[in-house]
Amino acid sequence: MKIILQSSLRYAPTSVQAFSSLCRRHGVLRAESFARGHPVRLSSTVSATRINHNTAINPPSSTLPPPLVLPVRAPDQSAPGYYFSLGKAYLAFYKTGAKAVYSNWQAARAISARLPPATPIGDALQRGLLSRAEWQLMHRSRQDIKKVPLFAVVFMICGEFTPLVVVFMSGVVPRTCKVPKQVQGDREKVERRRESSFRDGTLGAVGDVPEATVAMEGLKPEQVAHIGRSLGLYPAVADRFGGFPTGLLWRSVKKWKDYVDLDDAAVERSGGVGQMEMEEVKIALEERGLDILGRNDTQLRNSLRSWLRARKQEPVTKLLLMRPSVWAKQYQ
Repeated sequence: MKIILQSSLRYAPTSVQAFSSLCRRHGVLRAESFARGHPVRLSSTVSATRINHNTAINPPSSTLPPPLVLPVRAPDQSAPGYYFSLGKAYLAFYKTGAKAVYSNWQAARAISARLPPATPIGDALQRGLLSRAEWQLMHRSRQDIKKVPLFAVVFMICGEFTPLVVVFMSGVVPRTCKVPKQVQGDREKVERRRESSFRDGTLGAVGDVPEATVAMEGLKPEQVAHIGRSLGLYPAVADRFGGFPTGLLWRSVKKWKDYVDLDDAAVERSGGVGQMEMEEVKIALEERGLDILGRNDTQLRNSLRSWLRARKQEPVTKLLLMRPSVWAKQYQ
C-alpha cells in the first residue's frame, strides 16, 4: 500500500476546514486536539467508553460514531414538539461527528509530521514507526475526508432531515456520522449480499482448485466479482447492469488485500485479538468478509482468531472464496 502521507492529505485542508466552518455556524464547539493514541473528548456531553483500552491496537474513539441519545416522547407532548426535539438530537449527533472528522484530520497531520519525509504509511507501520492505533486513525481519517464535500452539501441542505436522506446514500457518509440504525442496516445488506453470492454457486469447488488459481494474479472474473460482493467493494446496483468492470474491481481487491496484510500483522504485533475492543473486532471482521450479526462476543473474537491462523496457511483470496464454516473449524 504505497500511499505517501503528504500526498494522502493534500486535499484535506479545504474540504475539512470548510465542513468545520459550516458546522460551527450550526453551533458546533471547536474540536479539541488529542495526544497520541488517546481518545478525543468531543464535548462535555460525549464521553468515550473504553473497556480494556490498549492504545497501541485500538484507535481513538473519535474514529467511531458518537453516542446517539434520542428523546423519549412524553405522554402529553405534541407530535410537532417531539419531532422537533428528535431533529435537534440528530443534528447534535451530526455536529459531534463532524467535529471528530476535523479532530482526526488534525491528529493525522501531527502523526505525519513526525515521520521521515515521503514515508509510505505501510512502510511506517511495518518498521514500527506507527502503532496500529495510529495507522487506523490515519486510514479512517483519509476515508472520511474523501466523503466530507458531498456529505457537507447534504447536511447544509437537509439539516435535521439528513437522517431521512443519507439512509439511501450510505456511501457518502463519514464513519463518524453514521447513526446506529444506518450501521446496522449496512451490515445487514452486505451479509445478505454475501450469502446470496455464495448461494448462487458461481464459484464451484474452490477448495479443490490449485492455490495458484486463487492467488491475485489467477483470479477468474466471477471470483473477483464474488470477492467484491462479499466485501461490499462496489455498489449492489451495478449487478443489475451486468456487474462492475473486472479490471477496476481487481484493483480494489488488490488494495483490500494490501490493507488486510498490513492490519493482520499489526493486530498480532500489538497484542492480539484479546486486546481489541469489541467494536474494533466487529469492524475487523466486516473488513475481512466475515459475518457478525447474531453472534456473541466470544464467537466474534474466535472468528477473528481463526482468520489470523488460517491466513498463515492459505491465501486470503482463497478464504474469501470459501464459506467460513468450511475453513474455520480447521483453524479453531
